[in-house]
Amino acid sequence: MAKTLEQIKASLKLKTTSKTGVLSMRVGKRKVDLPFEVRMLECDDYVFIHIPPAAEIMNTGDGSFAIVDNVKGAEAAVAEFKKSRRRRRGGSRASAEMPDELKAALSKVPAGFKLVYGLDGVPRLAKTRVRRKK
Repeated sequence: MAKTLEQIKASLKLKTTSKTGVLSMRVGKRKVDLPFEVRMLECDDYVFIHIPPAAEIMNTGDGSFAIVDNVKGAEAAVAEFKKSRRRRRGGSRASAEMPDELKAALSKVPAGFKLVYGLDGVPRLAKTRVRRKK
């Protein structure tokens, strides 16, 4: 089912959060916050703004704000808004390999002890802490 531009705007309204004090006006030397509840979504190339009773999708790709007036542009904006904003991890990382000399040296540490560095930076053996279950 093909969506119209108005249906796309109505679906975007549900994804927004309301912000107060976003619109302001300068009167003389004073800045006055307008009492409108503004709903807004933004991404790299598009901005969706809903100020009751109007809502618009704007393209900001070229630096100017141009209103999106076709369904293809609106669907492209919806796809941009759906992109995850979480940071992605860089895939599976290869674990660091331990040289054979280091493995042999660490295997010589007695049970119940660990290798620590003292205040002067010299490595020494210290007893491991044994924790009891509650």
